[in-house]
Amino acid sequence: MLNETGFTEFTTISLSETPPKSPDRREGQRYMSVLQAGKIITDTIQELCLIRNISSKGIMAEIFAPLEADVPVEIEFKAGASVCGMVRWVKDGRAGIEFDEAIDVHAVLAPNGGRMTPRSPRLSIDSMARVVAGDVRERLQIFDISQGGVKVDAGMTLEPGLDVVVEIEGLPVRASVVRWVSGDHAGISFNRVMALDQVAYWAAQQGLHAGDLGAVSKKRAISG
Repeated sequence: MLNETGFTEFTTISLSETPPKSPDRREGQRYMSVLQAGKIITDTIQELCLIRNISSKGIMAEIFAPLEADVPVEIEFKAGASVCGMVRWVKDGRAGIEFDEAIDVHAVLAPNGGRMTPRSPRLSIDSMARVVAGDVRERLQIFDISQGGVKVDAGMTLEPGLDVVVEIEGLPVRASVVRWVSGDHAGISFNRVMALDQVAYWAAQQGLHAGDLGAVSKKRAISG
């Protein structure tokens, strides 16, 4: 069954205490399956990923932008948890990342904050969208984007519950609804989520930079 990531494949959870190996080196292990999208942050970039394998010591993820081995990263999971680690290998559009410390896999994947449905990972971005509300059409700045929606500049008269159409160059047009307005910002939710690979490849073309350059290395140094 096709899921919101746009893929029919599942993340496999390993009961092993070692990080996932490259596909051509992996040995037989016990698994169970869940769906999982994630976000990879380095000292310089941020990107969405599809987490395929996870154990208490690391993940194997499908990536949509260049990533190099021996680079410190922070992994943000869909449920809201984040874990620091190191890229150990990159091959054929996939990367193996070892966590700095062992994790409780089920605790990391479980929704927090009382949300029944985990929120899709968001990418900070400086781009533009055309938002249409009735006869009003305006170009608004995008501050962040996920598979499920965008945060924009509330330059036009936006109010919670307002039906709008969001047009972003390079992405499918989406009928949407304004969920919240706070000061100069507004949150817009797509009526139908976008496929993970669509948003990920589009974001990679934007050349997204990490919001706080060097933050991942600093965080790992403090925790270490």
